[in-house]
Amino acid sequence: MKMTKKLLSVVLAVVMALSLTIPAMATNVTDLSNMEFHSTNPGLQRALEQIDPQYIEDYSKLSFEEKENKLKELAHTYGTGDVLNEADSAFVLLNRYEEENMPKTRVGSGEKWYDVYKTQYGVEVNLYGNMRQTIVAVAGTNTFGGTATLWVKSGAVQRVDLEINHIAYGLMGTSAPFVGVLYNGSVTMSKSGNNQTTKMDKEKSYGAVVCLYTTMNASATVCTSSGDEFTVTSELWKIVQ
Repeated sequence: MKMTKKLLSVVLAVVMALSLTIPAMATNVTDLSNMEFHSTNPGLQRALEQIDPQYIEDYSKLSFEEKENKLKELAHTYGTGDVLNEADSAFVLLNRYEEENMPKTRVGSGEKWYDVYKTQYGVEVNLYGNMRQTIVAVAGTNTFGGTATLWVKSGAVQRVDLEINHIAYGLMGTSAPFVGVLYNGSVTMSKSGNNQTTKMDKEKSYGAVVCLYTTMNASATVCTSSGDEFTVTSELWKIVQ
């Protein structure tokens, strides 16, 4: 379907502002099929212009939290080399476009700190550390990893599993669905026993062509002394390449 063009940057800015202030409410936007995309990435520009308007409308109704959860879900849905279905591809393209128009760390080295708390099944924990990645500007070797510490503030545990996940998306072809997973991997560790702290500091490398977009997050799965399990997760670190 060919789209009559309008200024998208203003619309998406409004959508994002609304999703941040009233995340539980769907954003009511009309005539979302008439949009104009202005990306500095020519390949992304062509892909954006071919997105079905229905996917654009669906995306505009998502809150910030729903977008974050969707990205985390994709990391567990697709593996290295997979091509996303058309709806998920459109979601990643639109989210990448939205991030491109915000101040972000781009190609090169970077790190992000995180610090999150959670209480469940009578156990209170604190997960903190930093995520690191180095993404090359052309085809080559990329690295990712970081530190993770799970501190049990109260309660008893019998096992803790730490993970820092990294997923790199890239453009694959000139027709929908466009987006594929260049790499999806994690650094992990597990520790058994009623330990007050569990720590990890790991890094991993992979070869990839130029990435379009990378996302990372840290998580800990906690098994309590009674056998119940829960997960505490950091916010996503999203990098435009």
